[in-house]
Amino acid sequence: MRYLYTFLFIFICSLFNPLAAQRRNYNGDTYNRLGVQAGVTHGGIDSDQFNTTKNTGFMAGLTTRANVYNNFLVVYGVNFYSMKTGIMGHALNSNKFENIDFKTTGVQLNLFAGHKIIKEHLSIEAGPVLQINSKWEVDNQFKDHLVEDYLFTAKDLEEVSRINLNLAAGLSAGIADVKFWVQYQYGLTNFLKNLSDGDLQNKDSRAANLEGHLGMATAGIVYYF
Repeated sequence: MRYLYTFLFIFICSLFNPLAAQRRNYNGDTYNRLGVQAGVTHGGIDSDQFNTTKNTGFMAGLTTRANVYNNFLVVYGVNFYSMKTGIMGHALNSNKFENIDFKTTGVQLNLFAGHKIIKEHLSIEAGPVLQINSKWEVDNQFKDHLVEDYLFTAKDLEEVSRINLNLAAGLSAGIADVKFWVQYQYGLTNFLKNLSDGDLQNKDSRAANLEGHLGMATAGIVYYF
C-alpha cells in the first residue's frame, strides 16, 4: 500500500508543477496559488451495528486555489491523513470491556468548487473526495479480543473497503497568503462493505449487512506560495 501512496504523491506533485510555474509568471492573479496545509481531524466511522467513538487525528498535504470566473474558484489537492475509530471489546476469558482503537491511514484526493463571499478573505467550498486508505489496524494486544457481543474478533475487522468516496463542505478565511479552514466530510460509500462481502458472516450471521460511513470534522491552516 505504501508504494501506491508514493506513486500518488509523485503523480499529484507533477500536476502542481504547471500551476506553480503559472503563479511565477502571473503574479497579478492571487488566486492561482499552490499551498501546503496541515490540520487536525476529529471523527471516525459511524455505524448502527457498533457503538463507535470518535478520535482526534491529523491531515497534511498540498492544495491549489485557482480563480475560475468572477467570484467562483476551484480547489484541488492531495492530503495524507490518519484516523482512529474506537469500538468496545473484551478478552476471550473476560467480561471486562475496554476501548479498542481501529486506525487507518491513507490519501485523499479532493476537487472542490467554491464561491468567494468577501473577495479573497472568505469563501465556501464543497465537492467530492476520493479516499484510498489502509486496512483497519489494531494493536497486537487487542487483535484476539471479541468485538462487543459479536462472535468475531478485532482482527476480523481489519480488511475494510480500501477505496471510498466522501462528500465535503467547508469554509476558508484569511488573507491571500495564509488561510484558516474548517471542513466536514461524510462518507457516501460503505466503509465496511468489504467485511460483509467476505466470510465474516460465517463466524456471526449478524455480520451479513455491516454498514459504516465516515463522519469527520477538520480544521487547519494553509500557506500559499
